[in-house]
Amino acid sequence: MDSIFEELFAVNAERAFKFFLASLRETAVTGIYRDDEMFYVASILAHYSQTSRFDTTSMPCMANLSEVFDNFILQTSTDSEVLEFGGSQVLLFAGFFRDQMSRRHNVKWYDQVGQSLYEKASQHSPNLKKRALFDRLSESFPGWTATCGNLSRTLRENRLLLRVN
Repeated sequence: MDSIFEELFAVNAERAFKFFLASLRETAVTGIYRDDEMFYVASILAHYSQTSRFDTTSMPCMANLSEVFDNFILQTSTDSEVLEFGGSQVLLFAGFFRDQMSRRHNVKWYDQVGQSLYEKASQHSPNLKKRALFDRLSESFPGWTATCGNLSRTLRENRLLLRVN
């Protein structure tokens, strides 16, 4: 019996990524998104599923969209990594936590904020592949937040279903 629980609770970065990638593929409308976008969004969800809000080794996750506003809307940065981080925070909160955030925030406005952050990140990134990825994400951002919101709802509705291979 212990091996079953050990397997269920032993989640590493790779397993978290595979979980979110498979879940996004089930949730997303087929053919709309490119694989690199799907991998990127899955990596964001997997990363924040395993990152403490009080992580001191990197930029910690914000608590909600109010903190995102305070840290990214009122500042004018041209650092592509900071802009990417801001975009990922908006994707997490206005996407995966859309239902919860919509009670206090205009999540459609934050969709535009996320688009803007990724557009600026694409303009300032020295990496050409990231530029292209961020540019596409800026265009498809509202679709990604809707997909992440749908995924969150699906996971909440099926929270008691354990799939043991």
